[in-house]
Amino acid sequence: MRRTPFTAGLVGVVLSAFAVVSGCSAMLTDVSLSPSEPSLPPYGLVTPQQAHHVIVALGEDPTLVLLDIRTDPEVSAGHIGGAVTLDFYSPTFASDLALLDHQTTVLIYCRTGNRTGQTMGLMTSLGFESVYDLDGGITQWIDQGFPVCIAPLGDEHLCVDPSEASRPAP
Repeated sequence: MRRTPFTAGLVGVVLSAFAVVSGCSAMLTDVSLSPSEPSLPPYGLVTPQQAHHVIVALGEDPTLVLLDIRTDPEVSAGHIGGAVTLDFYSPTFASDLALLDHQTTVLIYCRTGNRTGQTMGLMTSLGFESVYDLDGGITQWIDQGFPVCIAPLGDEHLCVDPSEASRPAP
Protein backbone atom coordinates (compact mmCIF):
# COMPACT_ATOMS: atom_id res chain seq x y z
CA MET A 1 0.00 0.00 0.00
CA ARG A 2 1.45 3.36 -1.00
CA ARG A 3 1.61 5.98 1.74
CA THR A 4 0.58 9.48 0.73
CA PRO A 5 1.82 12.61 2.53
CA PHE A 6 -1.69 12.88 4.00
CA THR A 7 -1.70 9.42 5.61
CA ALA A 8 1.89 9.76 6.80
CA GLY A 9 1.02 13.11 8.38
CA LEU A 10 -2.12 11.67 9.93
CA VAL A 11 -0.12 9.47 12.28
CA GLY A 12 1.81 12.53 13.46
CA VAL A 13 -1.43 14.42 14.04
CA VAL A 14 -2.93 11.52 15.99
CA LEU A 15 0.13 11.14 18.17
CA SER A 16 0.54 14.84 18.80
CA ALA A 17 -3.12 15.09 19.79
CA PHE A 18 -2.20 13.76 23.21
CA ALA A 19 -0.56 17.07 24.00
CA VAL A 20 -3.91 18.79 23.47
CA VAL A 21 -5.96 16.14 25.25
CA SER A 22 -3.67 15.47 28.17
CA GLY A 23 -5.90 17.28 30.64
CA CYS A 24 -7.29 14.03 31.93
CA SER A 25 -3.79 12.75 32.65
CA ALA A 26 -3.58 15.12 35.61
CA MET A 27 -5.35 12.53 37.74
CA LEU A 28 -2.31 10.28 37.49
CA THR A 29 0.26 12.93 38.31
CA ASP A 30 -1.29 13.66 41.72
CA VAL A 31 0.35 10.52 43.11
CA SER A 32 3.72 11.35 44.64
CA LEU A 33 6.54 8.85 44.44
CA SER A 34 8.49 8.24 47.60
CA PRO A 35 12.26 7.78 47.47
CA SER A 36 11.72 4.16 48.51
CA GLU A 37 9.76 3.42 45.30
CA PRO A 38 11.59 0.91 43.12
CA SER A 39 13.06 2.06 39.84
CA LEU A 40 11.15 1.56 36.63
CA PRO A 41 10.35 -2.06 35.80
CA PRO A 42 12.14 -3.83 32.96
CA TYR A 43 10.52 -3.47 29.54
CA GLY A 44 7.94 -6.06 28.61
CA LEU A 45 4.82 -7.23 30.41
CA VAL A 46 3.94 -5.05 33.42
CA THR A 47 1.18 -5.15 36.02
CA PRO A 48 -1.30 -2.26 36.30
CA GLN A 49 0.61 -1.08 39.40
CA GLN A 50 3.90 -1.08 37.48
CA ALA A 51 2.24 0.66 34.51
CA HIS A 52 0.86 3.32 36.84
CA HIS A 53 4.35 3.81 38.29
CA VAL A 54 5.81 4.22 34.76
CA ILE A 55 3.11 6.76 33.81
CA VAL A 56 3.62 8.78 36.98
CA ALA A 57 7.42 8.62 36.82
CA LEU A 58 7.62 9.50 33.11
CA GLY A 59 4.43 11.54 32.81
CA GLU A 60 6.25 14.79 32.06
CA ASP A 61 8.70 13.10 29.68
CA PRO A 62 7.76 13.86 26.04
CA THR A 63 9.39 10.61 24.94
CA LEU A 64 6.72 8.54 26.72
CA VAL A 65 3.88 7.42 24.45
CA LEU A 66 0.86 5.80 26.09
CA LEU A 67 -0.59 3.87 23.16
CA ASP A 68 -4.15 2.51 23.20
CA ILE A 69 -4.55 0.01 20.35
CA ARG A 70 -8.30 -0.53 20.70
CA THR A 71 -11.09 0.60 18.39
CA ASP A 72 -12.57 4.11 18.63
CA PRO A 73 -15.75 2.92 20.41
CA GLU A 74 -13.63 1.06 22.97
CA VAL A 75 -11.45 4.13 23.54
CA SER A 76 -14.51 6.37 23.94
CA ALA A 77 -15.95 4.04 26.58
CA GLY A 78 -12.89 4.58 28.76
CA HIS A 79 -9.17 5.09 28.30
CA ILE A 80 -6.12 5.97 30.35
CA GLY A 81 -5.47 9.71 30.56
CA GLY A 82 -2.90 11.01 28.10
CA ALA A 83 -3.28 8.09 25.69
CA VAL A 84 -3.03 8.26 21.93
CA THR A 85 -4.58 5.62 19.73
CA LEU A 86 -3.83 3.40 16.76
CA ASP A 87 -6.57 0.90 15.90
CA PHE A 88 -5.13 -2.62 15.89
CA TYR A 89 -7.76 -3.66 13.34
CA SER A 90 -6.94 -0.88 10.88
CA PRO A 91 -5.45 -2.17 7.62
CA THR A 92 -2.63 0.36 8.07
CA PHE A 93 -1.87 -0.54 11.71
CA ALA A 94 1.55 -2.10 11.07
CA SER A 95 2.72 0.67 8.77
CA ASP A 96 1.38 3.38 11.11
CA LEU A 97 3.12 1.70 14.04
CA ALA A 98 6.37 1.63 12.06
CA LEU A 99 6.17 5.41 11.70
CA LEU A 100 6.39 5.98 15.45
CA ASP A 101 9.73 7.18 16.80
CA HIS A 102 11.60 4.01 17.72
CA GLN A 103 13.55 5.94 20.40
CA THR A 104 10.45 6.65 22.51
CA THR A 105 9.30 4.66 25.51
CA VAL A 106 5.93 3.14 24.63
CA LEU A 107 3.38 1.72 27.06
CA ILE A 108 0.78 -0.16 25.04
CA TYR A 109 -2.57 -1.50 26.13
CA CYS A 110 -5.75 -2.96 24.73
CA ARG A 111 -8.83 -4.43 26.42
CA THR A 112 -7.39 -7.63 27.91
CA GLY A 113 -3.84 -8.03 26.57
CA ASN A 114 -4.38 -10.19 23.48
CA ARG A 115 -3.79 -7.43 20.91
CA THR A 116 -0.82 -6.03 22.82
CA GLY A 117 0.75 -9.48 22.98
CA GLN A 118 0.63 -9.64 19.19
CA THR A 119 1.80 -6.04 18.89
CA MET A 120 4.84 -6.62 21.11
CA GLY A 121 6.19 -9.12 18.58
CA LEU A 122 5.60 -6.67 15.74
CA MET A 123 7.26 -3.83 17.64
CA THR A 124 10.28 -6.00 18.42
CA SER A 125 10.63 -6.92 14.75
CA LEU A 126 10.41 -3.20 13.86
CA GLY A 127 13.28 -2.38 16.22
CA PHE A 128 11.45 -0.88 19.20
CA GLU A 129 13.37 -1.58 22.41
CA SER A 130 11.60 0.42 25.13
CA VAL A 131 8.10 -1.05 25.22
CA TYR A 132 5.86 -1.85 28.18
CA ASP A 133 2.78 -4.07 27.72
CA LEU A 134 -0.03 -3.59 30.26
CA ASP A 135 -0.83 -7.10 31.48
CA GLY A 136 -4.58 -7.70 31.37
CA GLY A 137 -5.17 -4.46 29.48
CA ILE A 138 -7.50 -1.72 30.58
CA THR A 139 -9.77 -4.38 32.11
CA GLN A 140 -7.16 -5.11 34.79
CA TRP A 141 -6.30 -1.40 35.07
CA ILE A 142 -9.93 -0.67 35.99
CA ASP A 143 -10.20 -3.75 38.23
CA GLN A 144 -7.21 -2.44 40.20
CA GLY A 145 -8.98 0.90 40.74
CA PHE A 146 -6.94 3.17 38.48
CA PRO A 147 -8.71 6.15 36.84
CA VAL A 148 -10.11 6.24 33.32
CA CYS A 149 -11.24 9.04 31.04
CA ILE A 150 -14.63 8.79 29.33
CA ALA A 151 -14.99 10.36 25.85
CA PRO A 152 -13.39 10.17 22.43
CA LEU A 153 -9.79 11.41 22.51
CA GLY A 154 -10.64 14.61 20.65
CA ASP A 155 -13.48 15.63 22.97
CA GLU A 156 -13.60 17.12 26.44
CA HIS A 157 -12.72 14.42 28.93
CA LEU A 158 -14.39 13.29 32.09
CA CYS A 159 -11.93 11.34 34.23
CA VAL A 160 -13.41 9.22 36.95
CA ASP A 161 -12.63 6.58 39.48
CA PRO A 162 -13.60 3.24 37.86
CA SER A 163 -16.19 2.60 40.57
CA GLU A 164 -18.00 5.74 39.43
CA ALA A 165 -17.73 5.00 35.69
CA SER A 166 -20.68 2.63 35.78
CA ARG A 167 -22.89 4.91 37.84
CA PRO A 168 -25.60 6.78 35.93
CA ALA A 169 -25.26 10.55 35.74
CA PRO A 170 -27.33 12.46 38.33
